[in-house]
Amino acid sequence: MTEIKFDRRNYRKHNDRNKALLKKSLEECGAGRSIVTDNSGEIIAGNGIYEQAQALNMPVKVVETDGSELIVVKRTDLSTDDEKRKRLAVMDNSTSDTSEFDLDMLTEDFELDELKEIGFDETNFEIPSIFGELEDGAFADKFKNESEIFSVTFNFPKEKEQEFLAKMKEMGKDEISQAIMNFLGID
Repeated sequence: MTEIKFDRRNYRKHNDRNKALLKKSLEECGAGRSIVTDNSGEIIAGNGIYEQAQALNMPVKVVETDGSELIVVKRTDLSTDDEKRKRLAVMDNSTSDTSEFDLDMLTEDFELDELKEIGFDETNFEIPSIFGELEDGAFADKFKNESEIFSVTFNFPKEKEQEFLAKMKEMGKDEISQAIMNFLGID
């Protein structure tokens, strides 16, 4: 059997919450998808789930391929209306939302144009905003210097959601952005 090794340069950071959710998903629903390794057994995608599977002493089954075919994981214990299947669909698909990319490591290996080419843009990363501490790092600096816009996230009371969305639709994003800048006294 191939020895599985963690990626020495894993671009994903798995915080305690993410690890707990991965473990919970494995414990309650079992494995939902495969991980990917290179020909030496070093993980390309799936370090977090592999770490939690190891903690649970889950057996590993290696399927070899050259990438020219899609490997399908068929769960013979689940059917369409199973509650466990429904939970797995949500749990397995949502765990990546609780991890994040290591921006410093990415910028060591990729140029900004390369990242954009493979599907990343400003919305894939937490870019510094006026309402938070500025992050150090080449990636954040590149976006600060090369982008003509930046994003800021605001939180609003849930009971005002419909009213707020209606106003946004009425005004449009550009007019709202201008109104905020006017309110802050920014020309």
